[in-house]
Amino acid sequence: MSRRPLSPPALGRLLVGWGLAALLAACGTAPHVVPQPGPEGEFARAQQEYERGRMVETITLLEAFEKNHAGSQYIDDALYLLGKAHQANQEQILARQAFRRVLDDFPRSPFAEDALYEVAQSWFLSVRGAALDPEPAEEALRGFRTYLGRFPEGKFAEAARAGESAALGLLAKKDCLNGETYMKLRRYAAARRYFEKSIERWVDSPVSARALDDIARCFEKEGAPAEARAAYERLLKHLGDDPSRYDRGGQLARRAREKVAETSTAGS
Repeated sequence: MSRRPLSPPALGRLLVGWGLAALLAACGTAPHVVPQPGPEGEFARAQQEYERGRMVETITLLEAFEKNHAGSQYIDDALYLLGKAHQANQEQILARQAFRRVLDDFPRSPFAEDALYEVAQSWFLSVRGAALDPEPAEEALRGFRTYLGRFPEGKFAEAARAGESAALGLLAKKDCLNGETYMKLRRYAAARRYFEKSIERWVDSPVSARALDDIARCFEKEGAPAEARAAYERLLKHLGDDPSRYDRGGQLARRAREKVAETSTAGS
């Protein structure tokens, strides 16, 4: 049966004991006193190192704990803390492996909810910008949604929703950047598909107005004024009364109004 990490009182008793032992040893009174042996003491020592911010030492202790005490009631605690230590040490692949072991091997652990959230968070921490590999953002999005599907009112629900929005924003920006690349190559139909994909991902993303403006510009480049006008009108409707919600919203609103006015004058 799994349990949570040592409670503050229990951990405090251990640490106070160790501190007293160290003091006595320093005074020469008890040179042979050592920390409490056994799984509980070893795990508490790893927790202490983690709380001190000593991640390499924490990882070393927890890997030894896993090897020496695989049947301990603290093993799921140790695996979760190992994931957190790897995460803090910027070792996200190893962090996810530890969190996945909690989920796969100890589905009833008190840390199951925490581990499920941290898998998604670890993917998000692997993101290196919208212009690069989208896999971390895609996996983070999937992970946050999985968490919210299982724990809609969970203790990480607010953070998971924020993570979901951030991952969507990155992916929408990635689609927009792909569209801009195709625009430069004068492959306007392909560019429009990416801009539409960006909008479909998240219609109110910060870059959605840019995507709509670029769709209109693609039509202009293709010599399709009616389609361009319709796209600018779509952009103005999207911007509404508060263009500042979007990247370059005010600038894009002015441009769209000018373009609509130009086509109206030309058609009269």
